Amino acid sequence: MSVIPLVRASAISPLVRYLDQMGVPSERFLRQAKLPVMALDDPVALIPLHRAFAFAESAAQQEGIELFGLLAAQKAQVDDFGLFAKVACQSLTLYDFLHTVAILLTKTHNSGARAWVTQTNDRVWFNHQYIQSESLNNQQAQYYACCLYVQIIQQVVGTEWHPTDLHFQARQLRGLEDIELFSQARVHFNQPNNAIGFAKALLSLPIKQSIEAHPSSLQQDYETLVTLAPKTDFVGSLKQLVRSHLPDGGLPVTLAAETAGLSTRSLQRRLAEDGLSYSRLIDQVRFRLALDLLKDPFINSQNLLSLALNIKPTMSKP
Repeated sequence: MSVIPLVRASAISPLVRYLDQMGVPSERFLRQAKLPVMALDDPVALIPLHRAFAFAESAAQQEGIELFGLLAAQKAQVDDFGLFAKVACQSLTLYDFLHTVAILLTKTHNSGARAWVTQTNDRVWFNHQYIQSESLNNQQAQYYACCLYVQIIQQVVGTEWHPTDLHFQARQLRGLEDIELFSQARVHFNQPNNAIGFAKALLSLPIKQSIEAHPSSLQQDYETLVTLAPKTDFVGSLKQLVRSHLPDGGLPVTLAAETAGLSTRSLQRRLAEDGLSYSRLIDQVRFRLALDLLKDPFINSQNLLSLALNIKPTMSKP
């Protein structure tokens, strides 16, 4: 594997909140999916994409909520997505917004997905696709992603905007006909990618400036997103994965290998090619985290020591 696909922890916040509002113990499903629960408190933390898929699928199946992804997406708020939303919402028009979202998603938010905008005749299409072919089996993720963008677009330009066409990579699920969104658009399933189509004339709709930002802080926010973007190399993505698990007590080498789709021996061999052992990689991640915490003016040395003590050493061998 050349890279471990990662996504911002904020991407699953609406899913977690939907379960919590229904009185369903979301933490149980997060732990079943082997996700770092405490990472959800950090909006820029990165989690493995396929485990986010597993979380959504297991919650839907075990709770019998076939439209889980779609229903959760309809409850999403723009500010669920932190700096990502803050930067995107400084766009002036829907045209600017869609192009900004496509760039941010691909470059800073999700290394396992891509988004792009196309135009055909009198239609505009916002396209979304998970890169790995096995993602096609994740029905909840497919519906969640597409409907999430519909919900967010309506929040930033108003309810006068609506899609005329919806394309899903996923198969049709029971109960979709009872959802208002699906009664207002032409819907096609088993498509090459997810896509939202609407009239080209709507591109000039203004964006509601619901998230205020000074131009200087906007540039800083964008640079932060780029700096903390999912890495596109194996070791870099593994370090980001390890870092997100540190507040939960660390990531054993066996789980790291499983997440990377490798055997433990293959993972160790892959790291050795870069002159690393797993324990050495963890040391590097911890050192980098300590440096970052020291730069934070709101964290004093005592707080840093407390944070360090809460990071339990992994019991894995190099």
